[in-house]
Amino acid sequence: MPIYFIAFVSHIALLYFSVKIPNKRVSILLAVIAVLPLCLVAGLRDASVGTDTSAYPLRCFYASQYYSLTGAMGACSDQEPLFVILFWILGRLTGDFHAVLFLCEAIVLLPYILVVRKLYPRGYPVVGFFLCFVVFGYTLNIIRQCLATSMLVMMLYELFREKRVPAIVYLALAVGFHKMSIIGLLIWIIYISCFNRRHERSYKTVALLACVGVIIFAICVIMIGPDVMELVSLFTSSYSFQIKHAGMGSFNITMLIYFLFCLAIWMLGSKGLTTSIDRWTLNFYTSCGIISSLFAQFASISPELIRLSFPFLFISGLVYPFLSENLGRERFLTGTLGFLFFVFYFVITFVYGGSCDLFPYSSALLGVIASEMLV
Repeated sequence: MPIYFIAFVSHIALLYFSVKIPNKRVSILLAVIAVLPLCLVAGLRDASVGTDTSAYPLRCFYASQYYSLTGAMGACSDQEPLFVILFWILGRLTGDFHAVLFLCEAIVLLPYILVVRKLYPRGYPVVGFFLCFVVFGYTLNIIRQCLATSMLVMMLYELFREKRVPAIVYLALAVGFHKMSIIGLLIWIIYISCFNRRHERSYKTVALLACVGVIIFAICVIMIGPDVMELVSLFTSSYSFQIKHAGMGSFNITMLIYFLFCLAIWMLGSKGLTTSIDRWTLNFYTSCGIISSLFAQFASISPELIRLSFPFLFISGLVYPFLSENLGRERFLTGTLGFLFFVFYFVITFVYGGSCDLFPYSSALLGVIASEMLV
């Protein structure tokens, strides 16, 4: 636990310092440096930290050391091509598995930091709390999907800029890292639906529709759950094993709480935002959050299917720097609620839930052994 605490505090402090610096170049440099504490924790960890670390990442790294690129792609044919190519290039350049993990972590985190800084230059440090307490734990496990999701963040940035061709390119890159990222098309559809300049729905109407949606979704999960498992397994063989675990999951209470939390943030934000574009942006982010909480309930079919919710969850986190940038007196309340939920999520999911095998943290390079982290 101490090493995570030190990394989190360092990351968030550097982000807040960066926004105080008037020199733009120095500010950007400090924002980039802010990812180093998290990258060091990720890169220096033993293979036992992170559920998947000793599986496909280590196998792809060894393939980079012993095979040509075509040979590595053949040896790791069950993995997405861009992931194998990235690991092969980084593996050949560094020759060290820890260095590859370090660089992958940077590739995952930097798009979040740079995109949010560009969109919300005054409020972006708040995203540090979300990255540390919600996103970071998953980056130590589902590396492919986290790389893909960082590309979806870039896709979203291009959508905000109304640049469709670059958005398509980033979506293709996301699918190249993880096939299930084709779900990014749904994010695109949500974006189009929320930024509808013809009319606005009141938050009461949307809240009612959301509640009805929960009921319908719960019924669908129970009725069509096994069919969803079969459909997901068609996209990639790495998910086929999860069919064997069908029926072993349970509803994700934490994400149901997140559903209510998103509604609360939506109502508070709607009162404090004055322009249509701001309200549309709030609708988009909170819609992603609500959808992530609903998709997470597929965990009732198989625990691993919660991964379907991650692209929406990770993107919904951009609502906090957005609100920090644009709200007035409601900023403190929404910020406090956000921080409390982030800590709650981290404790329930990673500490007590044991998700992603973050604990105990061990690093032979740092001289940190598992028993020390329990003290």
